[in-house]
Amino acid sequence: MDALDELLTSSPGDLKSLNLLGIALTGAGRPAEAKAKFTEALSHDPAFYPARKNLAINEFNAGHFADARRHFDEVLKIVPDDEVTHVYLGEIEFAKKAFAAAIPHYEKAGARVAQSALWLFDYATCLLDQHRNAPAIELLERLPNDPKVHFDAGVILARAGAHREAARFFESARSGADARAAGYNQTLMLVEAGDYDAAIAVAEDLLSHGAEAADLYNLLARAHAKAGHIKEAYDALRTATRLEPENEDNYVDLAAICVDHQNYDLGLEIIDIGLKYRPGSALLHLQRGVVLAMRAELGPAEQEFDAAHRLAPDQPAPFAGLAMIWMQTGQTKKAVDVLRTEAHRRKGDHVVPYIFAVALVRSGVDPTSAEAGAALDALRSSIRANPDFAPARSELGRLLLKRDDLDGAVEELEKAVALDAGSTAAIYNLAQAYRKKGDKTRAADLLARLSKLNAQERGDDPTADLKRMVVRIVRESSSSRQ
Repeated sequence: MDALDELLTSSPGDLKSLNLLGIALTGAGRPAEAKAKFTEALSHDPAFYPARKNLAINEFNAGHFADARRHFDEVLKIVPDDEVTHVYLGEIEFAKKAFAAAIPHYEKAGARVAQSALWLFDYATCLLDQHRNAPAIELLERLPNDPKVHFDAGVILARAGAHREAARFFESARSGADARAAGYNQTLMLVEAGDYDAAIAVAEDLLSHGAEAADLYNLLARAHAKAGHIKEAYDALRTATRLEPENEDNYVDLAAICVDHQNYDLGLEIIDIGLKYRPGSALLHLQRGVVLAMRAELGPAEQEFDAAHRLAPDQPAPFAGLAMIWMQTGQTKKAVDVLRTEAHRRKGDHVVPYIFAVALVRSGVDPTSAEAGAALDALRSSIRANPDFAPARSELGRLLLKRDDLDGAVEELEKAVALDAGSTAAIYNLAQAYRKKGDKTRAADLLARLSKLNAQERGDDPTADLKRMVVRIVRESSSSRQ
């Protein structure tokens, strides 16, 4: 640095020396003095872009993104393909969460992005945000073999729905300090990817190495249940309840398996044990209402749903249970009146508008009437709130079919079946829509598929459909809290 000072004493306007001195001052942790040298160089020659670029980098590092952006834009006027400048412009856009705008800058930066793990990570995050998973994964594969970095990569891949790839990164992160969390996440991602045997193997390996915890047993139970190992799922959840007897989620999940396999007596027994520890749990009362409804004990079921509503008045799921009971006990008008008010009150909710529409249709309205129009509006409101909520699309398709809007019915019912391949109501009504359109081949294919799904259950059975709907809503209400 002394040599540069001497050179500037003899040649005070030497641009390269001013720039080099600015770099040296930056490295010495004296950014204000560095900025003065870069600025001095630019006062002699505003087109001397090396000094402007270094000034921009210093401004970026200080968090002065607007000033940095202004200087980087000036650099590009002189050297449009400067890779370093494009990297930093990408980082500026990334900091603003303008991911789509960041990508072209990262692309123009070329191999320069690979010089920093942070740049690679940010670039991959932008690509994942734009659903460009393949190039994002390719970038993440170039990250250094660091457990923490790989853990973070697993997190962003999980958020993007790339579950299998996320599992690989979490697996490599298990060599780090937080091996238990990495292993748990690996198991979760394998479950989400549908690789249940691999998930079970990872969970059991973690347990064998002392990672015994209720949440891991709960996840192991989920993998076993998905794989059809019902006894193993029971056993894992019973262990979870032993380890954390006050955790309501384990009782709810265990009862849900009982409902799936129509073992309602055991389901009630399990929930009652949970209520001894958590008598004020809305979730347990809600699940108890479901089990009682499945046993056709409608009065006690209504009491449980009402208790759940009183304990959690802002939750929509209890209304699904109450509406089901009211419709099954000839109180459909009560369901319509209560839910109409709630639907207006709960903006942005997808459950109550859907239930309101179901009650309105079940009340026997003419499909072409104004009341049917209100049901259509409610169903569309539900879909706007949650486009992936298959029951609303199924019910909308059914109503459009009754109104002879065959194209609209097919569109909604196809989406419903794509979202929920096991929805017998959606499959049945889609078959009817195809039949009305004259497409007998597709209609026959769907009816054959319906027969394979459940030979004992009609696709147009409104009571069975209503029960399935309530079970689904309660289950989703439970999973959203975990």
